[in-house]
This record gives sequence, C-alpha cells and structure tokens, in this order.
Amino acid sequence: MPNLAGGLGTQPVTRMSFQIRLNHLDGGQVAFSGEPEVSIARSAALAGIQLTTGCLQGRCAICRAYLQQGSVRLRRRPSPSALTSPLARTDGTVLLCAIVPLSAVELTPLSPWTGPV
Repeated sequence: MPNLAGGLGTQPVTRMSFQIRLNHLDGGQVAFSGEPEVSIARSAALAGIQLTTGCLQGRCAICRAYLQQGSVRLRRRPSPSALTSPLARTDGTVLLCAIVPLSAVELTPLSPWTGPV
C-alpha cells in the first residue's frame, strides 16, 4: 500500500484497503482490493472486472448483490429518484454502485459479470 504525505510536520498517512470477494452464481470467485471511499463497482472496474451496471447512482438497481460477509456503508446520499435506499432494500440486496467497504467483504452479484479482463 502506498503512503500519502500528511502535510508539513505530520506523519505519512497509510491508505487503507479491504479485500472484496465476488461470487459467481455458478460457484466461481474473484478477489480484489477496495478503498473505503471508492464504490465497490468502481473498485471492480479498476481491477479489470466488468460488472453489469446502469445509472451508477443507486436508481436502476441492475448492480444488485447479496452481501454474504463484512460491513459496508453508503458512499453518498441516495439519489432523490431512487425507489429505496441502496442499503435497505426489501429484497435483501445492496447496490454495488452506491456502497463502499468498511471491512473485507464477500458479495454475490445477481447480474452477469466477467473478470478480471
């Protein structure tokens, strides 16, 4: 992990990252790193993983996934036109475009995805 300079007279700040594991519905799995301020969908793209995404604002819900393990939080306020919160969906899923990891996480996306490419 790279160190970032904290400014004059301060110690360097270490950038934190967490392991993100994605499960295929057919049983395969891939792992990559994600930072606590970067959405899981964006972290996947940076790792060469192509998730099925749409609006990237938490409205369309095409990036739904089951959270199997770990902790996540919203990256930003939900879109005003979102029908439900990306964390409080009635079907028990989270939206990968709208959440960031707070720990190592394991998720099972419901839409097709490939990677790493």
